[in-house]
Amino acid sequence: MAPQTGTFDIAIAGGGPAGSVAAVLLARAGFRVALATLPPRGPRFEGLSARVAAILARHRLPLAGIGPAAQRHVSWGAFQGGQNSEHPADRSRFDAGLLAAAQAEGATVVFQAVAGVHPDKGEIRLANGQRLAARLLFEARGRRAPRQSTELNRAELIGPDTISVAGFVPPRAGSMDSPRIEALPGGWIWSVPMDGGRLWLQAVGGAASLGRTRGKSAVAALWNTVQRDTPLPRRPAVHAIAPRLAAPDLDPRCPRLGDAAVALDPLSGHGMFWAVSSALMAVPIARALLAGEAALARDFYRNRVAETFWRQARVGRDFYREAQFQTPFWQQRAAWPDDAPAHDTDIRPHVGTRVVVQDGQLARREVLITREAPGGAAFAAGQEIVPLLRRLNGRPLPDAARFHRSVLPEAPPRAARAIHQWLLSQGFTEGAQIPWDTANRETDPCNYDPAA
Repeated sequence: MAPQTGTFDIAIAGGGPAGSVAAVLLARAGFRVALATLPPRGPRFEGLSARVAAILARHRLPLAGIGPAAQRHVSWGAFQGGQNSEHPADRSRFDAGLLAAAQAEGATVVFQAVAGVHPDKGEIRLANGQRLAARLLFEARGRRAPRQSTELNRAELIGPDTISVAGFVPPRAGSMDSPRIEALPGGWIWSVPMDGGRLWLQAVGGAASLGRTRGKSAVAALWNTVQRDTPLPRRPAVHAIAPRLAAPDLDPRCPRLGDAAVALDPLSGHGMFWAVSSALMAVPIARALLAGEAALARDFYRNRVAETFWRQARVGRDFYREAQFQTPFWQQRAAWPDDAPAHDTDIRPHVGTRVVVQDGQLARREVLITREAPGGAAFAAGQEIVPLLRRLNGRPLPDAARFHRSVLPEAPPRAARAIHQWLLSQGFTEGAQIPWDTANRETDPCNYDPAA
């Protein structure tokens, strides 16, 4: 195929869930999109939360390879038993379905390895010599994406070196009825039974378990360190999965999506949610950058990426602490990244300024910041929240009926009830004065630091 240049509005490197979902949504929004990726290779399975399945359905994205929800059995320190549920997902079928959806929406999908992404030249170079030129690039190659340049990567943080080894293993007694996750002294395992009596098992351990050996001997050493009662899969899938804040700042020539921006510890269960939800920001960021509104895109990106990293790094740390093992694997991860709480419980409701998505565009708006919404909430049921609270002018929150009559008479009753219920969910109480600060305490949103 001859080199291709000057054809696209947007070119994306990487066709995992983040890149392919972004391609679907950008094509629907009217952009000319190219996506470069290799086809899905080899079996791979993981668990998807109901929240991810709901997002996919809401955006009319395919659910290929996603099985029905199954209760997960947990063996984690003091906790033993069923907790939560997950959808077992065949990633090969799921990824292929998303790529097919991107093609159906009009995106050009090029099945070639990416040789390099060159934001300075506005092009993606492929292994076959082809070039995909575009007005804007997106980097979505996951953990394989190279580090950003020094000036953009000053805040990179990487967690403890962690390796995942997974594959099909012989059936295990007690493991063939539902997905299971279990903490062990050398690491943790996740398994899910498949059709035909097969069992997919993932063992996660520290890179130190590899020792000085290399190749399959090193993989076997890690596998045996985590759990010795099951033979190593014949064709193990090996991945480095250390959590990493890879790109805290936006490159306006080439924004990053999914793991290329923030790679999360799979223990948090948030990885696929982040991949899909990060792709949802591709359209408003693209619109802002192509319209010359880089400042809006930078603030929006940094808040989303940094908040996700710190929150999920601390959630993962708390999971490791709950296992209560005193071995090096667990002690190292129970101490990283810090001792700050995953959820700040000492936030007094107040007003701040954030860049939010409104009607598919980025806009700077006042938001209500509470303990339940530390990142700030601008809208509830389609209504701006801060102007509604100002209508109360410090008066107690009335019941739902009076709230509709006195605060939001122009809205349909159902919408008014939804907003009232949302306020209750944020910790406000009927009949109590809303103790919020109408002054904007965060006059410079660029100085906002989710880690503070």
